Amino acid sequence: MIQKRVCILTLSVGSGHLRASEVVQRALYDGSDPIEVKVLDALDLARPWFHWLYVDPYWWMLRNAPGLWRRLFERRQRKQHAATAPDWVFRRGCREVLGQIKNYAPHLVIVTEIGAAEIAALGRREGWFNAPILAVQTDFQTEPPWVQSEIDVTCVASEEARSQLIGWGVLPNRVLLSGIPVDPAFALPYEKSDLMQALGLDARRPAVLVMGGGMGPAPLDKVIASLELSGAPMQVLAVAGHNREVRQRLELLRRRLAMDMHLFGWTDNIPELMAVSDLLITKPGGLTVAEALAAGLPMILTHPIPGPEERHVRFLEQKGVAVHADRLDEIPRLASQLLSLPENLQDMRRRAREWARPDAAHAVAQVALALLEKATYIDLLATPPQRSGESAYLM
Repeated sequence: MIQKRVCILTLSVGSGHLRASEVVQRALYDGSDPIEVKVLDALDLARPWFHWLYVDPYWWMLRNAPGLWRRLFERRQRKQHAATAPDWVFRRGCREVLGQIKNYAPHLVIVTEIGAAEIAALGRREGWFNAPILAVQTDFQTEPPWVQSEIDVTCVASEEARSQLIGWGVLPNRVLLSGIPVDPAFALPYEKSDLMQALGLDARRPAVLVMGGGMGPAPLDKVIASLELSGAPMQVLAVAGHNREVRQRLELLRRRLAMDMHLFGWTDNIPELMAVSDLLITKPGGLTVAEALAAGLPMILTHPIPGPEERHVRFLEQKGVAVHADRLDEIPRLASQLLSLPENLQDMRRRAREWARPDAAHAVAQVALALLEKATYIDLLATPPQRSGESAYLM
């Protein structure tokens, strides 16, 4: 039996896209057929100037001019821009990416980020590979540049995203509702008392998990310092991620706080941390909130990235699983109110689990395997594409 090769292409402007790629990779390996899966991060292979031209301005605007980014994002939505950058930026800046895909000769390309989708579409259009493309979105709403004729199937996180793509001209049978791929471990029924004991937590006090500032604009130190004003007898679990500067600030803060604070850097134990927590305070990135939904964890959402994450806030508030802290000084009041009403928290937990899709990664893997099977059949028949821009792999 021929071992099928899958290339998962992402562009890690945030850690969520890479996490989604790795979760899909594991789900594909769970299948019975022999399969090889390679994850490529375009930023690891791109030319240095691609970083300062394509990535660095994005982060500069988020930190220094969020209103400007909001206007650019809304204009892209309103005008239905077909790309986040001209083709030449990806063609020249990511030539090594395209070369690695060509050498790997995949039977299927999966993309988990909007720029990665544009790179893959360009690569197939210009003959770097001739395999089907499966797009996997990690936000609850979508953007026009995801509409690429070279993409065969798109897995989306919500009916809203599906309706958007169809409204922009994508055929309904090419858009499938899967949810955001998360590690199924987030939905496991952990024994909370055992986990709290293992983590050195006090079972008599609520635990509040604070995360989401490793890459984005959320000031974790100020968020945690504000919680001391709530007066609630909480214990805080703070996750700094890979950001050393954030971790150093939190180390200094921990020495000054009277509140009990447990500090974590990069950790693979987020499912366990969510399982022991009563409340999550976070920037509303797509992967993080999808993981919280799977864990049944109520949320306070703060410092959303203008545009997509602001839409996440509205989506999650409408579902009754989160509240929004528009200002930093609102966080202690909201935390105190939620923690003092356990019946409300329980209702939010129930709703979160209703909207969760902890099996999303395996749903995506099933779509990928179906495309692989179809692609293999087409290759055996040596059937060329019907005409330029039209997929031979359309399901």
